[in-house]
Amino acid sequence: MCGRIRQAREPVDYIESMNWNPHDLGKLAGGLKYNVPPGTRPLVMHRLGDGSDQIYRLFWGYKPEWYKRSPVINARLDTILKKSPMWRSLLRKRVLVPADGWFEWTGETGDKQPWYIHSKDDSPLYLAAITAWQPDKENDVEHGFAIVTDASAGGMVDIHDRRPVVLTLDDAREWASPETDIEAALELLSTARPETAFKWHPVTRRMSNVKYQAPNTNQPNSILV
Repeated sequence: MCGRIRQAREPVDYIESMNWNPHDLGKLAGGLKYNVPPGTRPLVMHRLGDGSDQIYRLFWGYKPEWYKRSPVINARLDTILKKSPMWRSLLRKRVLVPADGWFEWTGETGDKQPWYIHSKDDSPLYLAAITAWQPDKENDVEHGFAIVTDASAGGMVDIHDRRPVVLTLDDAREWASPETDIEAALELLSTARPETAFKWHPVTRRMSNVKYQAPNTNQPNSILV
């Protein structure tokens, strides 16, 4: 699962790593940085619409009009590969969610310990996501996005059995390209960065509250705090 991310860098830091050249960066509205949950509008990078480089804030969560359950925040890779009609139709609407890292929890209900997971070199991460975004439509849950997740492996299983699909820079560019066909896009999801590319540590339990927006949400903390 991926239910919380950190986007504390400035937007320019994410686009520079990707050699991205959006034309409307100055119009980008502010948003949450240190503790970003679903139901908000994180930074998202895409080349939808006219095919130009874009960075924008899209709604995290997807609930088509016919769907009777709560908004979906993650799209499981195994479900996508089974040609789920909910996701198959969105595979041409691919976006990237830039992040410094993401959070997972261990422990029993009522006594959960949050962990921060990030790249070993602390470079920005680019999470694969799909969206129902359309130009000139409302920026709402019917046109929101879901982050693609896959099964975890190695020591990361001890933190959570699922993780977001994190792409290398080259694969992230290909994922966002309108020229990449669906089969090639699916192949990219199957060759994401391995667990050995990441490290993780416990952080303050206060960040379990979505209202906690202090800069220290990524700082190592005692597992007993």
